[in-house]
Parts: sequence; structure tokens; C-alpha cells
Amino acid sequence: MRRAFFTALGLMFLLGASGCNMTDDPRQGGLFSYSSDKYERRLQEREARLASIEAEQAAEERQSSSLSRDLTVKQKEVAKLKASLNAEQKKIDSQLNRIKKDKSKAAQAAELSRKNAAIKQEAARIDAIDDNAAKKKEIQALRKRLEELKMEADALSRL
Repeated sequence: MRRAFFTALGLMFLLGASGCNMTDDPRQGGLFSYSSDKYERRLQEREARLASIEAEQAAEERQSSSLSRDLTVKQKEVAKLKASLNAEQKKIDSQLNRIKKDKSKAAQAAELSRKNAAIKQEAARIDAIDDNAAKKKEIQALRKRLEELKMEADALSRL
């Protein structure tokens, strides 16, 4: 009887083991259907995928760093242009104030002051622009208008 029990148990064990597929996952394979070769191959594939992802991440970080440096350079350039624009506006303001003192030129100087005030308002709106290239373009356009205004003020002061 004992012998029959162990024989039956052994047959059940062999049948159970022979019906299992070999797997590379030790959590699923159990004691007899686990393949260490498949597991090693799976481990190597995962390590290769991890290395690839880490290389991509490093490349993205380098690109992000480069873009950040470029942005900083462009922001400094825009700030320098805006400071230059503001300095030019202050010079024109003082020149127009001198011209206004001459009563015969006061009306013309007031018109130039209105133009200058309009340029100042547009310059104040530049900070709301997100794109640095657009900011730079707008500042250059304002500088051109300011240069024209300066030429008018110079002509008026020579009269």
C-alpha cells in the first residue's frame, strides 16, 4: 500500500513536471520548469534596454542643458538691447525737454514727445512677449522708430 502510494505520487509528479513549459521567470516557473539560461538571457536584455534608456536620457539632458544656455544667452542679448533702447529714450526725453523751453518750438516738441511716449508704451509691452526672437525683432523696430524720432528732434533743435 505504501509502495502504491509513493508510486502514484511519483507518477503525478512526473506528469505534472512534464506538462510544464520552461520559463525565464522564476516567479512563474516553479521548481522544475524554471530555466536559468532563459532567465540570464532575459536579464541581459533588460540590462541592455536599461543602458539604452540611460544613454537616451543623458543625450536629452545634454540637449536640455545646451538649450538652456542658448536661452540664457538670448535673454541677456534681449536685456542688453532693451537697456540700450531705454537709454536712447532718456536721451531723447532730455533733448525734447530742452527743445520745449523754446516757446516757438513747443508745439512741435510736444508732438515728438507724444511719439516718444507711444514708443515707450510699446517698449513696456515687450516683456509680455515670450519668444526672444520676436522680442529682439520688436526692439529693433522700436530702435528704428526711435532713431527717426531722434533725427526729427535733432532737426528741430537746429532750427
